[in-house]
Amino acid sequence: MTDRLLPRHQQGARSQQLLTVLLGDYWHLRDEPLPSAALVALLGRFGVTPAGARAAVQRLARRGFLVPVRSGRTTLYAVPPMSRERVDAHVRILFRTDPGQEWDGTWTLVSYSLSEDQRSTRNALREQLRQARFGSVHDGLWVRPGDARPVVDEILGAMGESPSGGQLAIFVGARLPHGDQVEFSSQAFGLDGVAADYRRFISRWQEVAARVGEGIDDAHEALQLRTSIMRDWRELRHEDPMLPPELLGGGFPFDEALDVCSTVYDRTGPAAEEAFRGILRTHAPELADFVSHHTFAAYRSDDSMRRVR
Repeated sequence: MTDRLLPRHQQGARSQQLLTVLLGDYWHLRDEPLPSAALVALLGRFGVTPAGARAAVQRLARRGFLVPVRSGRTTLYAVPPMSRERVDAHVRILFRTDPGQEWDGTWTLVSYSLSEDQRSTRNALREQLRQARFGSVHDGLWVRPGDARPVVDEILGAMGESPSGGQLAIFVGARLPHGDQVEFSSQAFGLDGVAADYRRFISRWQEVAARVGEGIDDAHEALQLRTSIMRDWRELRHEDPMLPPELLGGGFPFDEALDVCSTVYDRTGPAAEEAFRGILRTHAPELADFVSHHTFAAYRSDDSMRRVR
């Protein structure tokens, strides 16, 4: 039944990413540790072998996303506070229903000039700026709408070897000369590629959105569909610079993609939550009632991210 609805490219997804999606949705901000057997069983629903699932759990533990807890001969895993805060911030980005922030028309510019013997620093700075949703005018000049000085300060503070002296300059409150800022943004942030990715997402999932209709009865199918579409949506939102609407131009497909995603995600929510709860009940029945799920609708109605129970 699931193969009929699940987009073909979703098969064989990375198990670590799957588990972070599952915990971020159904075990959001909970500090109770989960039995490793439950985590293995959850990943098993997505075709991950027991050995592969255990390896994924252990890798997430080594990265600090999970913390092992011993209880007799049983190993359990908890999501530590730092991971919960990181997941919570990420969840808020995923469920934003506007394409970008309000904008006062100003920019933050970061300019640097680093010699070849500082290549590692240059590469690290470039990657950090990209992850912080800066756009590249050229290799040594990056821009982001609004006041992003705190973001730049955080990046520089976290780098082990930061540019110094006249090698780096930061300009806050800059205004670009008169011209087509939409075209400028499209080139600096690669918006044509971002828009194409959103359109591919729509094409891939719109049939599923139509089929789920008012809901779905098969709980495990719902869990697979819902987790798969959120994994796709995560990737889109990670690559999207989330620019103010004024910089996107007409026809940017965010709203249509959001409608497709929210339809599939929200309508499969209750059944998917029950599937997660059923798996957990087998291994830790005392924890089953703590399972919950997000919806786009709840986010729209409450900025504090109310939980659906």
